[in-house]
Amino acid sequence: MRKALSILLVMALLAGVLGFAPAVRASQAVVVQMTIGSTKATIDLKQVVLDQPPLIENGRTLVPFRFIGEALGAQIGWDPANRTVSYILGDKSIVLTIGSATAMVNGVKTTLDVAAKILPTGRTVVPIRFISESIGAKVAWNATTRMVTVTMAATLDVGIVLPTKDEPRWLQDQTRFNTALKTAGYDAEILFSQGSSAIEKQNVEALITKGIKVLILCPQDATAAAAAADEARAAGIKVISYDRLILNTSAVDYYVTFDSISVGKAQAQYLVGKTTGTKNPLYLYAGAASDNNAFLFFEGAWDVLQPKIADGTFVIENSSEAVALQGKATLTRAEMAKIIGQITTNWDFTVAKNLAEANLTMATAGKKGNVFILAPNDGTARSIADAFAADKDVKSYVITGQDAEIPSVQYIIDGKQSMTVFKDVRTLVKDASAAAVDYLTGKTPEKTTTYNNGKIDVPAKPSAVISVDKSNVVAALITSGYYPASDFTGLP
Repeated sequence: MRKALSILLVMALLAGVLGFAPAVRASQAVVVQMTIGSTKATIDLKQVVLDQPPLIENGRTLVPFRFIGEALGAQIGWDPANRTVSYILGDKSIVLTIGSATAMVNGVKTTLDVAAKILPTGRTVVPIRFISESIGAKVAWNATTRMVTVTMAATLDVGIVLPTKDEPRWLQDQTRFNTALKTAGYDAEILFSQGSSAIEKQNVEALITKGIKVLILCPQDATAAAAAADEARAAGIKVISYDRLILNTSAVDYYVTFDSISVGKAQAQYLVGKTTGTKNPLYLYAGAASDNNAFLFFEGAWDVLQPKIADGTFVIENSSEAVALQGKATLTRAEMAKIIGQITTNWDFTVAKNLAEANLTMATAGKKGNVFILAPNDGTARSIADAFAADKDVKSYVITGQDAEIPSVQYIIDGKQSMTVFKDVRTLVKDASAAAVDYLTGKTPEKTTTYNNGKIDVPAKPSAVISVDKSNVVAALITSGYYPASDFTGLP
């Protein structure tokens, strides 16, 4: 403990007195060139002057300890009590003792060809090849010019793959991820799969080649994404499954999500709360059958709706599979799959509208009237609402949603959509970014529960959700700072 405090104290003094700010990591490419016996050096072709020229001892090149550390973006430390110098860069930690042929790299003893030393001038020099290669840089030697070139390749800290640019939700996530990680001091690249598992896999492979340390992946297809996660794990990358759980692989380190079952329950509870009497027409819709979240949303909704179906409050109008299973309080995944197969929107606005119109075409006037609609998310809710609003036999409808998308919030204000489940993506992005930074700094993200993905129990810390309708839209979304009031018209 005393040693650590000593190093930190000296680093703080160096930062304050000598006017440099130690870097946490180097994310940009760096090329450093020095010539034996010369005080002239360059960093990315910009000339600098050394206070001690490089020298050769026992066939090894020694360079100023502080210069090479700063040039490569490492934190440097000097402990006078133990006569040690140290470098920290990302997950690399290097400690050398003056005069000793033994060094420590990430806590493992390593033997040096030549020791770090303090010259008669008082300057400390270290073996450049050992330091550079331990940090992850490459060293080249030109015997003719007696020049040493150290190259640190550019690195990318975090790679993020999101499902599509075509839904406002994911564009919001893109903006917030960029802000959160940049503020934390890390570089990220965000790619979109555009509804294709093949593109998703290509995106992950492209990010792997860029040297990412952490992958945040929201899978297009939960099962197909396993192959991409496996590739990332094989490359030594931490994999964070974002919003949707990647299934059937052990290559998932952490899951950042909202409580998806609670989302479905909140939607269903809203419908139940708006009912009067019995035999209320109920139309069910779900997300994509390839998305594990669609099952969780439906599971939560069924848990609330089924007792009200059993007691006659609701009558299911658009799914024979749901009718056949309406006596079961708990459904197996296979049973849910049968229902979802009939009511899936595939998270697609057009599919949702076409399905709703087909359901209404087949339904008699007696199956319409004052209807209740379980819609899985805001985009599909708007499409389904438009279809029901256009049917002359529909007197009124109550319809659910989720994500608090701006167009749906306006629909709620205008009375075209009843509610949305607000999942504050600021929280989700913050949690995912914090988990990525934890991994980048050698920590483990906080866990409050686990989710089984068919292969392992994945650690997670789910975030809470909020039901929003016209009565609390201002408090939940405007006063909270999530959206500016100027985004909407007719606010209550």
